[in-house]
Amino acid sequence: MQEIPFTIPVSGILRLDGGEMTIVVNRMETSISFVTAANTPLRTILDEGVTLNDIVLESAREVVSEKGYNRFHAAELFHAALEKHPGIKRNSFMSRIVACTPDHPSYKHFASHRDYLIYGGVGILMLKEQYMPDKNTVNTPLQTR
Repeated sequence: MQEIPFTIPVSGILRLDGGEMTIVVNRMETSISFVTAANTPLRTILDEGVTLNDIVLESAREVVSEKGYNRFHAAELFHAALEKHPGIKRNSFMSRIVACTPDHPSYKHFASHRDYLIYGGVGILMLKEQYMPDKNTVNTPLQTR
């Protein structure tokens, strides 16, 4: 048996157009359609300039306004945020809560260094005074318990 080495020149083009990809090799053409993942309801896409830290602060203000006093649990913040942003992942949101609570034991592991919340012991959080919602818009007086 004898082997004879040779080469065949191959040229190709790859075209991307929205949700379709076309591959052309020499004179052969193949098209593939695909769906983009950005339209899936399982992922929340926040507005430009809005972070999970901002959503934590917004949720804390809402909870304090609704309750009328400044004492709540992290789960209450998560449920308040979930109403406006249904695709938020629980673990991501809870880690942002810790990242916004300077006196929490795990705060040192986060680089964001926000200071929105006060850690009141196991499971108890409070909103810092400078971030409290406008007291004129709340029906009941705000107080720290």
